[in-house]
Amino acid sequence: MLTPFREIIRDAHRRHYAVGAFNCLSVENVMGAVAAAEELHAPLILQLAEVQFPGAPLELMAPVFLQAARSAKVPVAVHLDHGQSPETCIRAIRAGFNSVMFDGAGLPLEENIAQTRLVARLAHAAGVDVEAELGRVGDTGFGGEGTGDAATADVFTDVEESARFIAETGADALAIAIGNLHGRYIATPRLNIGRLREIDARNGIPLVLHGGSGTSEEDFKSCIGNGICKINVATAMQLAATDEICSYIAAGASPNYIDLKSRITEASRRVVAAHIRLFESDGKA
Repeated sequence: MLTPFREIIRDAHRRHYAVGAFNCLSVENVMGAVAAAEELHAPLILQLAEVQFPGAPLELMAPVFLQAARSAKVPVAVHLDHGQSPETCIRAIRAGFNSVMFDGAGLPLEENIAQTRLVARLAHAAGVDVEAELGRVGDTGFGGEGTGDAATADVFTDVEESARFIAETGADALAIAIGNLHGRYIATPRLNIGRLREIDARNGIPLVLHGGSGTSEEDFKSCIGNGICKINVATAMQLAATDEICSYIAAGASPNYIDLKSRITEASRRVVAAHIRLFESDGKA
């Protein structure tokens, strides 16, 4: 069922688990994600990032996301990931998304606050929830979403700045930087769980971890235990589909497009199910 973003993440915050937010670039990704969530009785967030629009146009994918959410047997929110401007957030709201992320993390603090506050005012007037970002989540080069070196302390989200940011913007959830990276990790990241714990204690609102693909199970558990309520997964979805295509071709079977589509759906289901279990959201719907 199509469910408000705030209801899904607030329940996760209250009951100390994390909801998987999966970037879906095809009908097969969506079908697999919903199938996994229904099988495991888990809430789900379907999302699409602005950088992914060239291959998965917003206005074409929105009806797929929304129909899948309405038909699902579990709570599903439809979310814009990494909106790069207020105009993109407005496009997503008009397309029917019930939550949007404005990513102003690359802006000076004052401008990030002003732009996020504008998006929150517009979105809340339409009954849409808002995620924002503070600090710099780096990019491994695989996902193509961000820049920066997540190993340096000056990109971490500042505790006092986070309190000011939340108070002045009205954001419903905050994505933070604690050493996490977008894309495919080439080494296990070193997450600053201590900084996460401080941010959570200072603010008490749902926090979001970007760059979920490749994080260790231990770090995931530590994040969930210290305020992370939403974890983004994009690269793992792409890799699962790519690996399935490569395996299909390598097997030497006679090409069959319909068969390949079903295999991608199943690969998507497997990767989403694995993350749902890891995030401890199974049985929470």
